[in-house]
Amino acid sequence: MDKVRFGPSGNDIIFYEQGGKNTVQAMKWVSEMGLRAFEYSFTRGTNMSIEMARKIGEEAKKYDVLMSVHAPYYINLCKGVFDVEGEDFAKNYRWISKCVELVNAMGGNRVVVHLGSQGELERNEAIENTRHNLENIIKRLDERGLNDFLLCIETMGRFKLIGTHEEICQLCMVDARVIPTLDFGHINCVLQGELQREPGKIKEIVEYVEEKIGKEKLKKVHVHWSAIVYTDKGERVHTILDDEKWNFDFGAFAEIVRKKRLEPVIICESKNIMAQDAVKLLKWFKK
Repeated sequence: MDKVRFGPSGNDIIFYEQGGKNTVQAMKWVSEMGLRAFEYSFTRGTNMSIEMARKIGEEAKKYDVLMSVHAPYYINLCKGVFDVEGEDFAKNYRWISKCVELVNAMGGNRVVVHLGSQGELERNEAIENTRHNLENIIKRLDERGLNDFLLCIETMGRFKLIGTHEEICQLCMVDARVIPTLDFGHINCVLQGELQREPGKIKEIVEYVEEKIGKEKLKKVHVHWSAIVYTDKGERVHTILDDEKWNFDFGAFAEIVRKKRLEPVIICESKNIMAQDAVKLLKWFKK
């Protein structure tokens, strides 16, 4: 199972406390911790040059760190069927296409995407809008020759956001290059703690995903793992793995990975100490 990769969702507080300055330097740092994945966050915008992305990519290759990126939170593919010549399509396409260009320059191809909120729309209408807009964005990427990508569409932690695991599976049918990001912390929020109460629920979800999208997509699934504080409205704030009130059983997922011989990229999103907690996940997995 050496193809299972663990890593952080960015540079954590300890990296900076130890004198780290930037993501180029972080590749060596995470590698020395035994981690082999890193997710760069563009959640507030894609303000990075291709040259800088290539520098990160050179170090990532040197230290065998697989890069992924998280697209901006501003993306919303739900609110309407976009005119491909219109402003709404253009800005959503621009964010996604820039992420594809940047992750390719880093030597990777995974772009994690939040699909957006249903707003005042009926749920089914928002999902159909999302399907249509995803199809057109992928068509435009292909037309530009930006075809080395996996759009890793994410399960979400609030009820108004499109992204239950059932919805994500449905939307993965758009293209072979659309795969899930199974964020189990988000799933636990939407299920109001069911993953904490019933560890068997994790197996049930993974088997549902396999049935709907197939073994090939499941094998390379993208995963986010963290403990998340939730309310009756869903996700409130990320916390750390040692926070037993909100954490749940990673062992249940690790067992499924081994049994099904999956090769996921597992990104830890703990508050402030993403790399440290990613190491904990790695150690638990090795046990």
